[in-house]
Amino acid sequence: MNWEKILRSSISDHMTLDEIISKFEKMCDIDLELEDPQDDVRLFETGAYDIDGNELFYFSLVRQFPNEEEEFCQFHLDVLYSLDDANRDLSESAWSFDIDTDFFAYVRNSKAYMAVKDQEIIRIDIYMDET
Repeated sequence: MNWEKILRSSISDHMTLDEIISKFEKMCDIDLELEDPQDDVRLFETGAYDIDGNELFYFSLVRQFPNEEEEFCQFHLDVLYSLDDANRDLSESAWSFDIDTDFFAYVRNSKAYMAVKDQEIIRIDIYMDET
């Protein structure tokens, strides 16, 4: 399944962050038919990173699952914002297996979400890689 193509066609930088998260959440509902469903995990990461000499704030969602070669596939959705006083010091990395509540509710209640949900999106990156 070409998730990258599907997600790219359903997401735009004119959407709200909540709408973007909902699209990613819907993609995460697709059953992978894994031998162990607990191998299908989510990662929420935020922080300020220097890209090409520009510091931006990353709001990143990842779906990780094993492939046939016993490696891991990671499907990334990165929403980038200008760095400002509201988000500059926010940094987090949380795996779904470490969260006691619904993963996406956790994301929507995070300090990072509250800080950027109404800000203009600079760029959206969607890609797949393997570890």
